[in-house]
Amino acid sequence: MISTSAALEGLVDGTVSIPAIPAVLTEITAIFNSPHGSAKDAAAVIAKDQALANRALQLVNSSLYGLKNPISDINLACSMLGLATINTLAVQATVLQTFANTVAVDGFDVQWFWDHSFKTAVACRMLAQLSPAAHGLSKEDAYTCGLIHDIGKLILIDSHAIRFGEALSLSNKAQMPLAKAETEVFGFNHAHVGGLLAGRWRFGAAVQAAVTYHHNPAANPDERALGFLLMAANTIAHQAAGATNGGYRGDTCDDEAMQALGLTDAQRAEILAATIPACRER
Repeated sequence: MISTSAALEGLVDGTVSIPAIPAVLTEITAIFNSPHGSAKDAAAVIAKDQALANRALQLVNSSLYGLKNPISDINLACSMLGLATINTLAVQATVLQTFANTVAVDGFDVQWFWDHSFKTAVACRMLAQLSPAAHGLSKEDAYTCGLIHDIGKLILIDSHAIRFGEALSLSNKAQMPLAKAETEVFGFNHAHVGGLLAGRWRFGAAVQAAVTYHHNPAANPDERALGFLLMAANTIAHQAAGATNGGYRGDTCDDEAMQALGLTDAQRAEILAATIPACRER
């Protein structure tokens, strides 16, 4: 469990409302973490959630799996997908469902936010596979890190849309990263909020560390490395977005810092090329 100061946690809890973990994610996570958990057990849970079942069938019938005949049986689909993929799918589905109705804030592009989150997820997964700086972070956890790295922004919006708008305005007027502007307005930023959600939704310690510290360098070197890896993925996602920025200034790594990833030019180009088309399903 990541150590968050009691004062900071109290400030966050006194300011925002962090959603409770969805029941279906609790069940899938327990199955995934159990030495006796199986795809059959996961299928029984997924079958009770029509939206999640549809996503599982959509994935297994996609070109990624290259099946000659479509599958409609959820047990067979889960068997083919495997527990790791099912767990990632459950995280993705429950995050999207939980934050489906975010309050509109002038100047903040929610569609861009989700596209950026998916881009960061793809970049982080590839960094976990290619970069020696990943320190053993699994590709599944890396994808989750990227998907939820900015989720604290939506929690801030849902709790205090006007104050978040003030932070957005400050970011643009002062040309400062939004995370810094949030700290000016709230006393903490979206990374602190997202880290607490990661802990309360029972994501692993590595995910909690990466999300918590992707804008706030940790004292612990391992946690600092995870935060850097996610910040690097965030940087690649911003690069992949080109001239668009979702309405705010991002906090990104400079070229010198990116060298710490230990990647060749060809690998960096490969990651960027894969990240550019990544977006939320429409």
